[in-house]
Amino acid sequence: MAKRNTFAEIIEAPFRWPTAGDEAFLPAENPMDDALIEENDFVRLTLMIEGYRQVAELAVAKSAEDRSTRDFLVYPAIFNYRHFIELSLKHLIATYGVHVGVNAIWNSHDLERLWLTFSEVLQRFGTEDPDDADPVVASIIAEFAKIDPRSDAYRYPKDQRGNPLPRAFTRADLENLADVMKAVSGYFSGCDGYLSELAHATG
Repeated sequence: MAKRNTFAEIIEAPFRWPTAGDEAFLPAENPMDDALIEENDFVRLTLMIEGYRQVAELAVAKSAEDRSTRDFLVYPAIFNYRHFIELSLKHLIATYGVHVGVNAIWNSHDLERLWLTFSEVLQRFGTEDPDDADPVVASIIAEFAKIDPRSDAYRYPKDQRGNPLPRAFTRADLENLADVMKAVSGYFSGCDGYLSELAHATG
């Protein structure tokens, strides 16, 4: 009955058809209603990191509010969390690697490579890990790297040759995913602040 009701709601929803003069990208009549596209690439990166994380959290929250959306929103939720991880690592490597002779990596989606490079940054700074958080985050990132090694498994059903992309699993607890990712987000924020202090201290 629930599925039938959901289908009926879709059919009865207001219908929008393209009309002459439609343009996808226009400024709002009130500038305060606009979303601003940041000019500075560093600031834009930090906004992107937070934006992808927030979109993933919104997807999970919506799926909790309306269970009928879960099978749709699982894909953007996982992809956006993965992209949040990728951009976070690239940001940390590019920002702090320069202080310890580690080059930025912009040409790879390989999370394992990015994590190993970031680990090298941490090692060269001589950071401690009293809470043993590093191996926990490494394990979580390895999970993402395993289920989506090329950042395409949750964007497409097939690869560039038309072959079906394999499913790493058949079920996912999105609330658990969101909870774990809050911890990962906190870890990245902590690393950012700590490395910033060390970088300033070393000049």
